[in-house]
Amino acid sequence: MTGDGSAHNSKNNQNQHKDRFKFIVNDKSILGPQWLSLYQTDGKVTFAKSHFEQAMMNVIREPNINSTVILRADILKEINHASEAEPEPKFDESVLKKFEIDNSNDGGEEDVKKINIEDLNIRSCETTGNLKLLPVHEFVRRIIPRNFYKDAIINQTCLILNSKDPNFQETSLIIYTPHINSERDCPFYIPRTQSVGILLHQSVLSVHYIPFPEDKTAFTDESERVVRTAYRLLQTANKHSKGVMQGYEKRVNHDQVVNKVNFQNTYIVLKKKYSKFLVENWAESTDPKKHVFEDIAIAAFLIELWIKVYGPDFRSKMQFRDLGCGNGALCYILLSESIKGLGIDARKRKSWSIYPPEVQSSLKEQVIIPSILLRPHPALKRQVPHLEHNGRFFPVKVTHEVIAPATVVYSSEDLLKSPQVNTAEFPLDTFIIGNHSDELTCWIPLLGHPYMVIPCCSHNFSGQRVRFNVRKRSSGSNEIKNQNNSKSTYSGLVDHVEYISSRVGWKVEKEMLRIPSTRNAAIIGVENGTLKHFPTQAVYDMIWEDGGAEGWIQNTMTLLKRNPRNH
Repeated sequence: MTGDGSAHNSKNNQNQHKDRFKFIVNDKSILGPQWLSLYQTDGKVTFAKSHFEQAMMNVIREPNINSTVILRADILKEINHASEAEPEPKFDESVLKKFEIDNSNDGGEEDVKKINIEDLNIRSCETTGNLKLLPVHEFVRRIIPRNFYKDAIINQTCLILNSKDPNFQETSLIIYTPHINSERDCPFYIPRTQSVGILLHQSVLSVHYIPFPEDKTAFTDESERVVRTAYRLLQTANKHSKGVMQGYEKRVNHDQVVNKVNFQNTYIVLKKKYSKFLVENWAESTDPKKHVFEDIAIAAFLIELWIKVYGPDFRSKMQFRDLGCGNGALCYILLSESIKGLGIDARKRKSWSIYPPEVQSSLKEQVIIPSILLRPHPALKRQVPHLEHNGRFFPVKVTHEVIAPATVVYSSEDLLKSPQVNTAEFPLDTFIIGNHSDELTCWIPLLGHPYMVIPCCSHNFSGQRVRFNVRKRSSGSNEIKNQNNSKSTYSGLVDHVEYISSRVGWKVEKEMLRIPSTRNAAIIGVENGTLKHFPTQAVYDMIWEDGGAEGWIQNTMTLLKRNPRNH
């Protein structure tokens, strides 16, 4: 991003961009002779030093804000000189062990790239002139790129400096210095410089570099990547500092249920194992890159969730059922990770044939009819213990290209015995997955097993498309009331699944998943004190409250003749 896009080959060109930034490349940086000035704001900024430092502290901890190539940063060392106590390094050895990736060279793939990651010493950076800058906060962070088989993992010193001159109390400088020894070691995701400085001085924001000594000519041309990066750094610092000043709060909070580092590490491992095979062998008409990486991320999240809930030996304590498993990619990954389970969908998909035989045998072509629609009510069952079905009949209209339209009548007894029907009566140790499972979305919390459901399309218990209003808790009360001006169909659906879950006794958790989809809300239910008694009266009441399930069986049986939908 270079503003108006024109190249500038003169040090004296003072072109102003649409962001009111000026290209000021010259050798007379206020930070000293080794520094090179590149950009500054044209005029004074409105935010204060406190806003700037809060914003930059966040960028230090989350460098992915500046580059999509970066996955995250792990803080290895932190020293705060601003506290009254004697500064001591905040250093946790366990941080170094968070990033444990299998680095064995399997299948001829290259190793994880690392540069000087054993260097944990804070690198000082000289500034001269009359600003009298001293560090108040020092960090060593480890930058983890998204693809560390291509881009190297490095350590980097981050400094926050203030002036001891009473005339410059609002002056602040952020310095980034990578722990590399030469320009050729510089990874793609940071500018090819020895150090980067972002300075707030006299209400002017500016970016400065310490170049490598070999070449300075690239810094005079705005079309060069290293210069464009300086522009983006100024943009980010300016935007985020304004955001802090204006009280901006993140609309979405990730990592509420599962630790981000653990999730990302597992995602990287799974991506290396499975993405190439899935993308190259994709048999569906949908975009493989979107769906493959989305399912890998969901698999990584589930694995970390199960470790949290069941412990590291979770494989021996649970099994999964993926309802509406679609292309089966999520099942393939989980089964390949030695996790027991089945995927169930109304129609077999083309992709099923690409998986190993042991995976294919775990993908079942069945429709889901919850047993509550076929079994007698528990109160009746207690009076007549031998009664296995509710005695109902369900007429279903069918059409055929040869014969005239007809009506097939299914009995509850027939459906309970049909190999084409799955009644969701699973073993006690089952965990249910609903990954964009359409009509099943609202049903999953009612099936009597721990679950994670990612809502997609909005359907009621009859299988009909509906729009749910977002519910709102009245102040000072747990009562939930309808809110007529709901925000969107999707937010209404997510809110309704949360409500259903709470209504039948689940302790509900919600996570906004890090997946390439706008429909990324995961509703999770693990704890429910009434599970041994499912289906409880609350389950029956919830179905009745939502208008009943009349038509579900008829709508579901027609799925056997439809082509599968893609998301």
